[in-house]
Amino acid sequence: MLKEFLSPYLPKPNTWKETSIGHLTCFYETEIPDLAETDIAIIGINDGRNSHGNESCKLAPDTIRDEFYKLIRQNTRLRLSDLGNITAGDTFEDSIAALKIVTETLLKENIIPVILGGTIELAYGQYAAYEKICKNLEYVCVSADFDLKNESYLRKICTYQPNFLFNINVLGYQTYLVEDDSLSVIQKLFFEANRLGPLKKDMTDTEPMLRNADMITLNMAAIKQADAPGHANGNPNGFSGEEACQIGWYAGVADKVKTFGIYELNPDFDEYRQSAKLASQIAWYFVDGYYNRKNDNPIMHQEFLKYRCTLGEGQPDAVFFKSKLSDRWWMEIPYPNSYGEHSVLVPCSYNDYLIASKGEMPDRFWRGFQKINM
Repeated sequence: MLKEFLSPYLPKPNTWKETSIGHLTCFYETEIPDLAETDIAIIGINDGRNSHGNESCKLAPDTIRDEFYKLIRQNTRLRLSDLGNITAGDTFEDSIAALKIVTETLLKENIIPVILGGTIELAYGQYAAYEKICKNLEYVCVSADFDLKNESYLRKICTYQPNFLFNINVLGYQTYLVEDDSLSVIQKLFFEANRLGPLKKDMTDTEPMLRNADMITLNMAAIKQADAPGHANGNPNGFSGEEACQIGWYAGVADKVKTFGIYELNPDFDEYRQSAKLASQIAWYFVDGYYNRKNDNPIMHQEFLKYRCTLGEGQPDAVFFKSKLSDRWWMEIPYPNSYGEHSVLVPCSYNDYLIASKGEMPDRFWRGFQKINM
């Protein structure tokens, strides 16, 4: 069935070193690679419609691949397949439907798709693929702006039926690019929107947010234009190239993440292929992170240290778990009136524990408590 939607990418092995990722990748040539031997699948989608002046992002998938397969592998355990490109449909809705079917098929095979766009509006198809797979989806969107007022992909995700969305977390938004109405909707729904400045002060704060995600998208316009010029509407401010790669690694090492999309790279503006090289390196870090997953979870393992912090009068205690394996932290958020019988565990940071140890309620604890009581 996949062959109905995909056309092969033509690899360029003469540009690769013997130790490159390309030499360990299985490519769709005449037949789809063996999915039983695949952990991660690279798929492109050549559709730039609805991209608001950046339509040539439809050309990005192969440009990113050309750089990605040159990169040196770090281990020989890679089980990577390139399934080629989804050709733009007659309508944009056709492209969305094709991306949904291909992504859903891979998810059912426990394969992680790395999606190379194409416009960020295609993320709606990436999301729709989870309909029969995930009940309470956590979506992390790395973007300089977001729109919940007009008919954007985010608004469509929020109104998708059946509803299986639990949380949206926007990383790196810039206040002067976001309308108050959109920010107000995020806050009313107890979704999360994290400004660029505070995140850049300590990028480790992004790790628990990414760790809790099922789906992640990265809009290349979230990276400052000096580091990623390949966008018609680039920004002078944004994440640095190094920070974007750190996000890629955190996304890969996150045990829950099932899809990762890179969107909005426009080769027409990409001098010396700088953006394509950066996008390929972000993808490299994602793959490397995946093969360094720890699969540590307080529910499933006993190798955890437990800490209890007393908050203000009338407030529940804050209970934290620290993994002995990875040094990562989780916090326990109780359901109301459950008397400690029911709770959820959410990833958090060491800084959240430090705040709670002073008797103050961390923002992440408060948002989680409000959300499970909606």
